[in-house]
Amino acid sequence: MTIVDLKPGQSGQILELNLSTKIKNKLLELGLTPGASVMFVRTAPLGDPINIKVRGFNLGIRREIAQGITLK
Repeated sequence: MTIVDLKPGQSGQILELNLSTKIKNKLLELGLTPGASVMFVRTAPLGDPINIKVRGFNLGIRREIAQGITLK
C-alpha cells in the first residue's frame, strides 16, 4: 500500500521509500523516515500535489513520489 491508496483522514506508517537516492535523501531530511506516521490530508483540485501530515507539519508531494512510499 502507498500514500496514494489512502483516503482523506486515513493514516499509515512508513515502511520504506522506493525512490531515487536524491529524492529519498531529501524526504528523509524532511522526516519521512521508516516508522513515521503519515496522514493523508487532501489532493489538490487537479490531482497533483498530494498534501500529507507527517511529524506535526503538512507537506505537499507529487503523486509520482507518493507512489514510491510504501506504508504498513
